[in-house]
Amino acid sequence: MTAIPGPSLRAYVMAGIVGLAAALAVGDPSPGLIGAALLVLAIIGLAGGASPGVALTAHHVPTSTVEGEEIGFTIRISVDQPIGRTYVDLGLSGLEVADVVGARVVGRSTIALGNVRKVTEIEVTAVATGWGRAAVGPMHLYTDSPLGMFDLRVEAQGRHQIVAVPSETTLRTLLSPLETNLHVGDLVSKHRGSGSEFADLRQFRHGDDPRSVNWRVSSRSDELWVNDRHPERNGDVMLLVDAQVETGTELETMIDRSVRLAAALLQSHAKRHHRLGLITLDGLCRWVYPGMGELHRRRLLEQLMGVAPGEVIWEAAERAVIRAARRPSMVIALTPLTDPSLAGLVHTLRRSGIDVSVIALDVDPALPPPSGQARMLGRRIWAMERDRLRDRLAGEGIPIVVWRSIDPADVPVARLAELRTLWRRLG
Repeated sequence: MTAIPGPSLRAYVMAGIVGLAAALAVGDPSPGLIGAALLVLAIIGLAGGASPGVALTAHHVPTSTVEGEEIGFTIRISVDQPIGRTYVDLGLSGLEVADVVGARVVGRSTIALGNVRKVTEIEVTAVATGWGRAAVGPMHLYTDSPLGMFDLRVEAQGRHQIVAVPSETTLRTLLSPLETNLHVGDLVSKHRGSGSEFADLRQFRHGDDPRSVNWRVSSRSDELWVNDRHPERNGDVMLLVDAQVETGTELETMIDRSVRLAAALLQSHAKRHHRLGLITLDGLCRWVYPGMGELHRRRLLEQLMGVAPGEVIWEAAERAVIRAARRPSMVIALTPLTDPSLAGLVHTLRRSGIDVSVIALDVDPALPPPSGQARMLGRRIWAMERDRLRDRLAGEGIPIVVWRSIDPADVPVARLAELRTLWRRLG
């Protein structure tokens, strides 16, 4: 606890000194008596200004939330002697107080309450103002000493991290990996075996399950026929989020769109029991190998919510991406495609035999209109360069679609699924 002399103590001391000085100057004891009385009050305040013991803690803080949704937690204040009017700064980051029970809201992150005796619990309701990493704490409590001579400040060291994910987007279409694993999932394997998806008819062989006999077909011939089925498998889905944009520009909105689509893809593919992985290029190349489970999903979301604009060291990034994205993974790259090095990285993945697709974000609406002939010419040349990169990737057999700013998130995914199906048939 930190005790700072308050305005009352400073006022009493200054007024007492002035009274004594006035008494000496004019030779009248009356101002001196008043000044002495004020100094006595200040001394009493100093003697009785022992700081009370105060403990400030937060309880039941959730570890994750959804953008725009409310979360609740409890603030507990414990004192060994009563204290007066109290203010608590909750130290909220990425959150905003919506309502409290047992206090009143005086700011985005500050609450106020009256006298505190022994233990007081305050129920706080907060709202995530956006996606990303939010936090509660470190908290600070401000109050007066019992005689009002000191301003007391208490700091709670704890910091509770919260992952705020974007509001869930429903994707009506998802991409299916070309290669599947042996783990059970919702994908229909190219191979035949036990499953629920019909594949073909064949003659009965020794060891076949009698339940697979197609009696309708068998009754029309002299032999038994059985149904062949496709087994259900899962696949490895690797998302590559390119956050290489210049900081302080309108292009930072591209990161918001990429993160929202990546979160929707993670949530939708997790429902199909796929193994999910993530690669982020945001100054550092960070990755999480494909896996399953709630703990693994939390790791993915924590890394995704920490994406920030930055410049990538491509020599190290290429080696890292090749190491992280291995067969039989399906890689989905979300990128504004403003750097030829990203196109080269996608080309390297394709050459390595990895199933890779690209969703290129349309950056034109995020750019300010060019002023002057030179800037207009430069903008046209830059647009032509991006078109050349897209054509180069498409010419190498890499499915690529452009996500326009006016289209919802499921539009580029559906177009990419149609394109992959068409190219698979042609191939």
